Amino acid sequence: MAFLVEIAGACDHRLMGESRITTQWLDLMADLLETPTAELPVGRISEQLRITFEVRGVAYHHRTSGGPLTQGMYPVEEQFAGHRRYIDRWSIDDAVVAHPLLRFYLATRQSRPLQVLDVPERFADRHVMGAWRDLGSSWGVASQAAIPLHFGRDSHRAFVIGRADPFTPDELALLRTLHRLLCVLDRHVSVLRAVESDPRARGGARDVRLSPRETAALRLAADGMTAAAAGRRLGIAESTVHKHLERAYRKLGARDRVTAVLRAQEMGLLPPQPGDVSSTRRPLPRPASPQPGS
Repeated sequence: MAFLVEIAGACDHRLMGESRITTQWLDLMADLLETPTAELPVGRISEQLRITFEVRGVAYHHRTSGGPLTQGMYPVEEQFAGHRRYIDRWSIDDAVVAHPLLRFYLATRQSRPLQVLDVPERFADRHVMGAWRDLGSSWGVASQAAIPLHFGRDSHRAFVIGRADPFTPDELALLRTLHRLLCVLDRHVSVLRAVESDPRARGGARDVRLSPRETAALRLAADGMTAAAAGRRLGIAESTVHKHLERAYRKLGARDRVTAVLRAQEMGLLPPQPGDVSSTRRPLPRPASPQPGS
């Protein structure tokens, strides 16, 4: 991901040495992308955000379609001037109408980073802003910025960082760069989660020894994505996608994408496509069990 180098240029010397912050995020993202996981590593990301922006705390908000809001606050030992329990309740019961950032995102459905100070008045007037300043100041985190990974009609995922003083223009530039990185990671995890959530797909993958990344690449290929688009979704290079697909084809005993996808569907590795008639087609021969080390 070439835009990782933007981190260095966006750094404010107030934070820490440019090379240090770049190395920390490069190491973290490389580790997370190279280790297939179906769950977003919220704790590790929150700690790196806390260090990078010298904030008092980081919150992660997650609401699934039709489900309740869940929230995690980091560091886990931070009590926010004795208000941690109250903040947990307030975030669920009152934030939807009282938090300037949430008012903005619920009204616009935008997924761009924003700090409280920059919320337009039409979404949070002076009364809302004044009430928030009083409340947030008592917690030591009146200045907050959101990093939304997804914000839909009835679901969202977002990090929120908070401290006492406003974020500088350089810090906001860095935040926008990290937002792009974290969205890539979120998409990567979402694809792997879709694979892991299907018991039949997990069993089929084990039968032919497909790795989670190979299964994910094959799933995206079945959806019609090019290798370049799949690479962007998974946060890996186009050439790496080709390698994953080549290994998947070999393990499935296929020579091309169509045959590999059909075979994977028949084995339950992939869901049938809309209008698919594979259930009435003569089954393709099953691949031979791969040899150890393949």
